[in-house]
Amino acid sequence: MLKKLGVIAVLFAFIVGAVGVLPALAAEKIDVRKVAEDLAQFLVSTRRMISQMVDIINTHGAKVGEPLPKDAPYTFKGVIPAYMGRVIGDDFFKGSGIRVKQTTMGKGDFGPRNEYNAPDDWEKEVLTRFYEPSYPKGKGYGEEIEMEGKKVYRYMLPLYIEKSCLKCHGDPATSPTGDGKDMAGKPMENYLEGDIRGGISVIIPVEEKT
Repeated sequence: MLKKLGVIAVLFAFIVGAVGVLPALAAEKIDVRKVAEDLAQFLVSTRRMISQMVDIINTHGAKVGEPLPKDAPYTFKGVIPAYMGRVIGDDFFKGSGIRVKQTTMGKGDFGPRNEYNAPDDWEKEVLTRFYEPSYPKGKGYGEEIEMEGKKVYRYMLPLYIEKSCLKCHGDPATSPTGDGKDMAGKPMENYLEGDIRGGISVIIPVEEKT
């Protein structure tokens, strides 16, 4: 597991180094949308890996690539996609000035599980588009706008429920604690595989050519 996480850390550091020079090279017509798309996809991949490894992370004596030990203690350690996405996004922002954030309006009356992931007005508008039946599945949306007096490129990639997500967000009847809640103590929202969960929101400062 540590080896897997180490590889991701190295890859993410590489991306930080690559896009950290974005403002200075804006005059060279870098494809800002492509950078935003790649960053969003990278966070999706990180979340997916954590989600698929959740049993290995929490089972005593478990190792990557090996069957889970039988009758081994299961202890929730708090390492879940939402948490990892948040801390990675925060750290990445500190090193690059680029914001990569998870956001969701939640489902029905549940709302966002964490207010940190609550959408701003722009994100709400884009998420609403994603929910429209006619919107192409998997297609992101981006545009250059002014934000707090500065030009930025905003992009969002839709985030869908995958099979591994159902352990926490699926049918409450499958609750590991038998009370309709997941391992983190949050209510399971009864999502289905393929449902829209939210999006990965990216904000990239754009420096104008002088």
